[in-house]
Amino acid sequence: MKKILFLISIFLSISFFGKEPDIILITLDTTRADHIGCFGGKNEVSPNIDQIAAKGIAFSDTRCNVPLTLPSHAGILTGELPSTLNLRVNGLELNPKHKLIQEELKKKGYKTIAVVSSIILERTRGLSRGFDVYNDRMTRIPKGGGAPEERRAEEVTTEALKEMEKVTSPYFLWVHYYDPHFEYEPPEPFKSKFKDVPYDGEIAYMDSEIGRLLNSLEQKGKLKNCAIIIVGDHGEGLMEHNERQHGIFIYEYALKVPLIIKYEGVLPEGKKIGEMCEVIDVTPTIADICGIKVENVDGRSLLPLIKVGKWEKREQYIETYHGYFNYGWAPLRGIMDEKFKFIEAPKGELYEYRVSETKNLYTENSNVVKKMRELLKKYPPADEGEKKELENFLKDPSNAENLKALMSLGYLSGSTMTPGKKDLIDPKDGIGIEEELRNAQEIRDMGDLAKAKELLLGILKRNPTNIPALSILGGIYLYENKLEEAKVCFTEEIKLKPQMDSAHLNLGTVYKRLGKLDLAEKEYRAALTVNPRMSEAVATLSQVLIDQNRLDEAGKILQDAIESGVENGDIYFEAGVLNAVKSNFDKARFYFSKAVSLNPLNHQALANLGKIAFKQNRYDEAIAYYERAAKISQNNAEYYATLGSLYLNGKNDLDKAIFYYRKAISVDPYGKMANELREMVKGLEEERKKM
Repeated sequence: MKKILFLISIFLSISFFGKEPDIILITLDTTRADHIGCFGGKNEVSPNIDQIAAKGIAFSDTRCNVPLTLPSHAGILTGELPSTLNLRVNGLELNPKHKLIQEELKKKGYKTIAVVSSIILERTRGLSRGFDVYNDRMTRIPKGGGAPEERRAEEVTTEALKEMEKVTSPYFLWVHYYDPHFEYEPPEPFKSKFKDVPYDGEIAYMDSEIGRLLNSLEQKGKLKNCAIIIVGDHGEGLMEHNERQHGIFIYEYALKVPLIIKYEGVLPEGKKIGEMCEVIDVTPTIADICGIKVENVDGRSLLPLIKVGKWEKREQYIETYHGYFNYGWAPLRGIMDEKFKFIEAPKGELYEYRVSETKNLYTENSNVVKKMRELLKKYPPADEGEKKELENFLKDPSNAENLKALMSLGYLSGSTMTPGKKDLIDPKDGIGIEEELRNAQEIRDMGDLAKAKELLLGILKRNPTNIPALSILGGIYLYENKLEEAKVCFTEEIKLKPQMDSAHLNLGTVYKRLGKLDLAEKEYRAALTVNPRMSEAVATLSQVLIDQNRLDEAGKILQDAIESGVENGDIYFEAGVLNAVKSNFDKARFYFSKAVSLNPLNHQALANLGKIAFKQNRYDEAIAYYERAAKISQNNAEYYATLGSLYLNGKNDLDKAIFYYRKAISVDPYGKMANELREMVKGLEEERKKM
């Protein structure tokens, strides 16, 4: 239920020197409240967070409304429910019509900075609006390979401090830490100290970096008039209800999160509040502290609660569509009050959740169930919200071009899944499938592709709409170059969820390998329609266009991506190739150098820098680049042969030329250059004897 928020000007009139306060928002990804010391966890896990709570206010009964990173953070930054935002799962984009707190602060003259640590919150998802700086460059590559998806707390803190070096008040700094997310691999000394509970080790590591962040800012005098808010986005299963991670269920371990506010000299110290709160209360609270009027949001300011110690009790809406959108299972929606939690599912659930979430009290005719079900009607389910969004989209004439693109992708024909269907798998029955899926991924990562395929095919036999299973299986087939089998998997994935940018990218790669460049181009463009900043799609599409000599088209795609702030080595590499083809060697050199700075192991970029240096008669530089490339790609005969020629023609060094020619022969003794190189070596050795 929405409520118009009001300002408590008298309450805030004692703010520090009457100046606009600085705001630091720290969000803790995947952090259960009961693993934080001040909320009942072990004290050694979170000493810095506990110290902040001791000097501020700890809200011990706070929950998220959806246990997923993007929709929960969208709620934190807008004050609105996932049902209001119609933002249900990760991978979507926040509609620009929903205002973010940083936009309001920016209007008031605040410098706004964000440093996030997961690709889930990358700027394409819509949370970057209103930030002067949105630092979202990831560095950690997942175990299965691919583009970087996250970064460590140490790097996040360092980047945040770097961004804050020249910032003056008033400022709004949002720092997001992702470390407690699965897999739990804390660095030392936390790995050893928490070897029995590595999840706690990740929290302890994150806590140490929060301490470093705040201590450094304090030493620089940036916390003199600062409100600090720490809040979790959701919890973690740790095998409760057989859920290892989060997103499938809406039990307490997934919903209950830490919330702490500290504003020294203005708000009380060492206070604990046990009233039910929600993460969507953060935005209206920040607005209230800063004297900004925020109207018609779902959350409410916590300042009246802090002042009085209690407020009007109301129900809390909770949901998760993660199982539905990923596996085709039934979505879960619920309502909870001080005593009961009702979960609408194929097998309905009702709990006195503070006592137990294993003793199901649900009966269809229960007065409590009837009351809760009636309350639930106030919150639109996903299909209704999507229909409304689609209607608005169709009526808007400015969407004509996008409409054509989406129709060509099958967006407007509708997914084969419908949330309201009666025969969808209850997540309580499907949770075992998720564990099988994770097992299949681990087996794949260990290299047993045959066993992984067997498990994935078994999952799909029972759960044909399991999108991750289709994606992983398609990826294995693609790796094995079984292109027809891969095509079937990715095509089916797109039918089920046409907004999957990765599925379009993978299907495009299948068509590219099959030599069907027109179909490859269509899928790469489809991926970019879904996600205009998808770096892999930008790079591969531009590569296809360059190969067809469609240089202007490739140039526009690359330039648009670069100008939009995408920092990706593959994009800069293709921009280098494009300019090299056009003989713009200085520009090509710049782009290849940028590609190497982003990925020092990009041997092709190094080799191209070597080619350019050679063309410009800078032999020593060319040799240096090729030697670096050969050190990375040690079985590349072409690099060794080129080095031989550079030493021979550029330096007249017969010994080095013979060494590298022999090296080229040894790594590829039957290659197309091998016989010619053998003749070269023979001739050079004879010439050396004459010297």
